[in-house]
Amino acid sequence: MRILSLICAFILGALVTVSLQGLAQSKTEPSPTTTVTSLDQATHKTTPSGKAHIQILAQGKNAFVGRLRMAGGGAVPEHRDATEEFIHVVSGGGTITIDDKAHRIGPGTTVYMPANAKVTYQNGPDEIVAIQVFAGPEPAAKYDGWKTVKP
Repeated sequence: MRILSLICAFILGALVTVSLQGLAQSKTEPSPTTTVTSLDQATHKTTPSGKAHIQILAQGKNAFVGRLRMAGGGAVPEHRDATEEFIHVVSGGGTITIDDKAHRIGPGTTVYMPANAKVTYQNGPDEIVAIQVFAGPEPAAKYDGWKTVKP
């Protein structure tokens, strides 16, 4: 009986601790706001050259989803992002190089890039349209410097 009482006390203590931690966290971190965004309402940004565009479809504490477009012949210089990244090509294509290995991509191709992978991209002759997902919103901060386009 004493062991059962100790187990119950341990479980009760654990539940109280978890509840108090959740309460403390909710007071220090605001809860994410639910959003439903249509493509025509999404924040639209472009590079200073106007050759690449991002429409921010959703951005939370743990992920970012955008619709990325780049003019034919465009390129992305070598870089590394702090989180995993996924690209799903809707139309267009080119060559993506991840950690020195080149891959041809086109419509229907989905690319996974691990965190801190070395990445470059050379677009083909046509505009590429892709869905971009960061498994963490930090890399999306690169779009903060892009100019917002009014609808």
